[in-house]
Amino acid sequence: MVDRRSLAIGVLAVLVATSQTVAGQGQGAQGRGAGAPQGQTPRGEGAGAPRGQGAGAPQAPTGRGGGRGGGFGDAGPFTPEAGAKDLKSVLFNWAWHMGMLRSGAESELVKTLDYHAASGTIQVDGQPCTLTKYRVQANYQVPGWRTQIECVRANKQKYSNVETVSGTYAWDEDIPGAELVPGKGKATPRPAALEERLIRLWASPQGAVKAAIAGAAGLPPSQSFGQNPAVLLERQEKAGAKATTTLTWQADKAGEKAVLTFPIPGVEGAMATARLTNYLPDSVVVTHGTDKTEFVYGKFADWNNPLFKIEALYAGTILERKNGTTVRNVTTKVTEIGQIYVIMPVPESVRKAGK
Repeated sequence: MVDRRSLAIGVLAVLVATSQTVAGQGQGAQGRGAGAPQGQTPRGEGAGAPRGQGAGAPQAPTGRGGGRGGGFGDAGPFTPEAGAKDLKSVLFNWAWHMGMLRSGAESELVKTLDYHAASGTIQVDGQPCTLTKYRVQANYQVPGWRTQIECVRANKQKYSNVETVSGTYAWDEDIPGAELVPGKGKATPRPAALEERLIRLWASPQGAVKAAIAGAAGLPPSQSFGQNPAVLLERQEKAGAKATTTLTWQADKAGEKAVLTFPIPGVEGAMATARLTNYLPDSVVVTHGTDKTEFVYGKFADWNNPLFKIEALYAGTILERKNGTTVRNVTTKVTEIGQIYVIMPVPESVRKAGK
């Protein structure tokens, strides 16, 4: 009988190959599709995923080959010492426990996300709105974040919106992809929402570790993506790059927690602080001027469809507070983490408004 890991590896390998073909035909300047750095071919996409999850926290990395190499016998270029507390090892372990290190080189290759909430509430004009639909699509390599929202207010009035950010542009859509086809939908520029949406992207369960690695490497996420975090940091250190990610340790009743501080890409002056338990983020707190936004995460698991489990973890509960007020509280239904094709092209009207 084929075990789940072997099945996941095979399925994801097929999906990556398909993604490469689609990317070559349609993505163009938007990225390489499969998520691998130029010149690197993903090998055995199940490699590097955590072993054991669900009710308990993932176990610490235990050796190479059959344990971490997904049965491919490739030891990978870096093995952190047990209990290592240096920044390089913590960042590597964070990405590894999240199931974001893939291929024989254990490179960070999670490029996109498709997320569906099961339930929750958000604040609309200061009032709670009960969600009937909440879907997030993210692209981390060409930074973009699209959130489809449908909810019902206390007075039974329905609300819907599509919040979108891509690069340095933020806008709302009445339908996903508004105005990309002439006459279809309406895109409304929201430049004032740019920083808030970028914070939500880079403080997200997958975005935070990417931003922390980028800060440690002294690079933007688009350049730090698709590499083994430890190898990247060693190379950047030798090149004299200035790291902006810092690490401290804090003790509590459960033991010591790694606390990492790093800048939010694209938001000048915004700093994030992530607290990890078993190398998974309990919370990410972002300070920006006088504002403080808290993201609290729990119930990490592989939320992909039961037929496509790939041992890549995501938060099952997501709570967002701004200056002490809860603005979003959602529970997870299903995710798609497997190099799907997600882009957020900027409508021409939004570009013109930005100029």
